[in-house]
Amino acid sequence: MNSNSCQSRAEAVALARFSLISRVQELLAQHVPLKTALVTVASSAGLVGPDGSCQPVAVRTLEDWWYAHQRGGFAALHPKARTDRGVPRKLTAEQEQLVVAQAKATPAIPIKVLYRQWKQMHPTLPSVYAIYAALRRHDLSQRARHYLLRQSLSGPTKAFEVPFVNELWRVDFSPGPFLYLAGQKKATPTHLCVLLDDHSRVVAHAAYYLKADTRSFHQSFQEAIRRRGLPRKLYTDQGGPFINDHTRVICANLGLRLLHAQPYHAWSKGKVERFFHTLQQDFEAGLRLPGKAAGSLEELNARLADWLQSVYHVRRHEGIGMSPQERFAQGSAQVRPLDPHLDLERLFYAEAFRLVRKDGTVRLENHLYEVDLALRGLEVRLRFEPWTLARVEVDYRGQSFGLARKVDRHLNSQLQGGQTYEK
Repeated sequence: MNSNSCQSRAEAVALARFSLISRVQELLAQHVPLKTALVTVASSAGLVGPDGSCQPVAVRTLEDWWYAHQRGGFAALHPKARTDRGVPRKLTAEQEQLVVAQAKATPAIPIKVLYRQWKQMHPTLPSVYAIYAALRRHDLSQRARHYLLRQSLSGPTKAFEVPFVNELWRVDFSPGPFLYLAGQKKATPTHLCVLLDDHSRVVAHAAYYLKADTRSFHQSFQEAIRRRGLPRKLYTDQGGPFINDHTRVICANLGLRLLHAQPYHAWSKGKVERFFHTLQQDFEAGLRLPGKAAGSLEELNARLADWLQSVYHVRRHEGIGMSPQERFAQGSAQVRPLDPHLDLERLFYAEAFRLVRKDGTVRLENHLYEVDLALRGLEVRLRFEPWTLARVEVDYRGQSFGLARKVDRHLNSQLQGGQTYEK
């Protein structure tokens, strides 16, 4: 296409735009507001191109043309020429090789910063968008470069150990032995929850459960705190019991950090995995001897507690050169004791907000509870033991309103009297 044809095409586009601007001017002369005039013209007329096609025009685009015409007249309606006219839009093979090599070598530096340097060295380099496209072809998107940066910063994986007792507890679940419970035809699987002190290798608490869920973890966590004091950090994987809001609130109230291992980084949990291996090769292997199988979950946990105290905690640990019990005793001065005025059970309560109904009830876990009738129509806060709902506390804006009572429908029918249902 020669320059004359380009000029005639630009002129035709400008004329088509001016035809719309002139319609707006006519409506303004009739004292129609500018916004209404723009909407009217944009919805009733389109832009007629040089080839005779008609394309719809957005109100915002028409407004830009209007103000451009106000500032620069008809000349301002001509389409702008590309600023990169005459500039190559693709990388040469040599340029692409240079860009890819330096993007890999310096993942911490943004591409825009590198681009300014490359542009000084190679003035013919195309736009930065061509650079991004080339990097995507080589799997060097922004996310991929961030991954390279994390790898370069982390370096090789090395064994480590925190310097103090209760500085870090490691938490994890592991499949346990099957139980043949009375009245059940199939064997029931169990799940072991363990909280292990990183420095001393002492098991703060361990127990088997029928489910590897939040309730099991919280029960073990609460018991571990009672027995061994407060840790400063808790290191877990990305499992549901460890990343939910309830667990986060508990850790925040206890003043400890909740840390999570990255996905597919099993080596970062080496100590607790090594404990699982020791337990499986020793304690659980003994359960498979004739006549040694546990008959109930309670018996299994009692025998586990006995093995921990009589075998594991007093036996020399090769990694620390002494028994876990001895090392924990050496660092016991650093243990943070539990505040005697702290109600640990209430600290594990869950919290929910509910709107009180007209009949003075709220719904919690698919159950109806009665609260003070003075709270009707108000949003109250409920604090409750989340597993049994044995105690549900009610407060409104910091003021306690006692305990919620579970609705007894049969009792309520007697209180209302039989005449209520005979009318």
